Amino acid sequence: MPRRYPQQMEIDQHAKHVMKYAGNAAHAFLADSRSVLSGISAHLDARPDLRPRYDAVKRIIRAFRKPAFYEISQRCNLLCEGCYYFEGGMVEPVLEHRSTSQWEAFFAAEAERKVSMAYFVGAEPALEQERLFAAARYFPFGNIGTNGTIRIDPCVPYRIGVSVWAGNDATDTKLRGASVFRKAFKNYAGDPRAIVLYTLSRWNLDSVRTVAEMCRDNALPLTFNMYSPTATFDDKLRRRVMNDRAFFRVSRNGNTPVFDDEGLMRVRRLVSDLMDEFPDTVVYTRAYNDWVTRPGPLYDLDPLSGRAIHCGSRIVGPMRYYLSDLRQALPKCCTSDVDCSQCRMYSGGWSSKLQPDERDIADARSFADWLEMIEVLGRIFLYQRPGTWSPASA
Repeated sequence: MPRRYPQQMEIDQHAKHVMKYAGNAAHAFLADSRSVLSGISAHLDARPDLRPRYDAVKRIIRAFRKPAFYEISQRCNLLCEGCYYFEGGMVEPVLEHRSTSQWEAFFAAEAERKVSMAYFVGAEPALEQERLFAAARYFPFGNIGTNGTIRIDPCVPYRIGVSVWAGNDATDTKLRGASVFRKAFKNYAGDPRAIVLYTLSRWNLDSVRTVAEMCRDNALPLTFNMYSPTATFDDKLRRRVMNDRAFFRVSRNGNTPVFDDEGLMRVRRLVSDLMDEFPDTVVYTRAYNDWVTRPGPLYDLDPLSGRAIHCGSRIVGPMRYYLSDLRQALPKCCTSDVDCSQCRMYSGGWSSKLQPDERDIADARSFADWLEMIEVLGRIFLYQRPGTWSPASA
């Protein structure tokens, strides 16, 4: 039986109302493109010195002009609390295509479709590396999300986001079912493809500085994700479901990894301090830090469905999502069961910045902040392999 997502039973009506994409970037919506473009033009007229940065930012955006998500694996070797993949998103497994030749033919067809950015997701892509090899020759840019416990072969020429959830054994075991952060650093120390993605939560803020020091000492850049609950996780808390031995092992009402408003302010201060202390290691911006830690929902929500309306990770327009049986799926976003009202995930947050809105051009400072966010977004998501197409030359 094909796997079905909770949101897949009907095609999202928002997909019928996608606005024109600035620079052909398919990740985000533009509420009033003429007004925004006019505002950008006014800023560039007033500050012609910003023109080179703006031109470079447009080239970064073009790298994301036709993205696609590919589930590489349905297997994982960890038990992360509130797992985005297994805790709600995955209802039942699909019958995978095991033949590498089938994957190669599929990726070749996707290249013909001019996919510019490939996201390799699933449970743990590093467990199916032959599929990553099959993709390597077809896409100019790729991004692999991994828990870091298995080294991805150096022949795979894509950005590797190494997910780290703690900097001490007790908290790592609590959050992921095992302490694996040292193994991740051992596997990727000095790897130019890798960037450490520290998932901030209420339970692990005390060890962030330890991880920053480890990144510095192992020549690894560091950026941040923020723990965001799935709808299934929320529902289990509401119904006071008993803990299990899988992905709902330790959370209880009043004691979860999810941030409250006070915790968000603590994160804002902590990350700002780390940016000062580790300027050559932390890849982030103050404007994004202020935005992602503001109280309340980050996105406008549909009053009927509760879904984010203008989130850049929505699977709409030319952006597609494929299961590991190579069939196209229609989840609401790249993490289908996440609670949009509490989502602060880096994937949706950064992709929503690919197109500026009125707030991003409100004044000269806001426009400069937006330029910096896209520059940093490029550093987080893009890895340029030698001798291949680059956004700088697009």
